[in-house]
Amino acid sequence: MTARDALLDAGFRLFLARGFDGAGLSDILAATGLSKGAFYHHFESKQALYEEVIARFFPSPFERFDWQAHAALTAAAQKAAITAFYDEILAMGAKEAVDLNRYFALFFDSLSRLPDFRERTAKIYRQAASILAETLVREGAGSEAAAREALAFLAEREGRLVLRAVAELDPEAARESENGPLR
Repeated sequence: MTARDALLDAGFRLFLARGFDGAGLSDILAATGLSKGAFYHHFESKQALYEEVIARFFPSPFERFDWQAHAALTAAAQKAAITAFYDEILAMGAKEAVDLNRYFALFFDSLSRLPDFRERTAKIYRQAASILAETLVREGAGSEAAAREALAFLAEREGRLVLRAVAELDPEAARESENGPLR
């Protein structure tokens, strides 16, 4: 692992655990064993490290999902692919032992601190909703109904992530449970 990667990994862990304001440069250096000189060789400031950490660890899974490649699929196939993608995100969080509460806290804090990150993230969601809505229109839905359905579908997927983080609930598992939802 390079010094830069070590700084990014330590920055991610500490920003996740303590937030931007709670993670000091001395904490990051202690976690990596690197000197201030090594830090400043790679980053101008803690803010610069933070921006790169957020760019690397947050929207990247969504940017790697090829939304345009799914445009030719049916709406049902698109929904299945998007659902599988969100399931992968949940599995990644479990595999990496990431506390989803802290992950979302850092994510939402970053949206307010980093306007470019906010716009990039919004663009991804708009693209996903637009592609699904266009497919629904192609399959016969009216444009307003298609837009509502696409947004509702994405909101449900996002809601699953939040429910998992806040209450450790999985609506998909609850639906399949013989005890009924939320038991």
